[in-house]
Amino acid sequence: MRYLLMFRSLTYAQRGARLLERTGITATITRMPRSAAVRGCSYGVLISPAQYDRAMEALSSGGLPPERIYMRNADGTLRETDYDMA
Repeated sequence: MRYLLMFRSLTYAQRGARLLERTGITATITRMPRSAAVRGCSYGVLISPAQYDRAMEALSSGGLPPERIYMRNADGTLRETDYDMA
């Protein structure tokens, strides 16, 4: 399982990935599946579950929160989730 963070554009996905890499988190830019793409956004960033909380805190404090968050299973299926900063 991995987390797929959807951003509003390719530029924001690239910025998010760079911010995560500077924080020491491996982030891979990937195309979003058509079923998950909304408002034209077709790129996201993959991260490991072990880095999820740290990644979300870094993105939020860096002003780059993702538009949507999905859990991607080994078989490729997606399940939308959310992140509660509380």
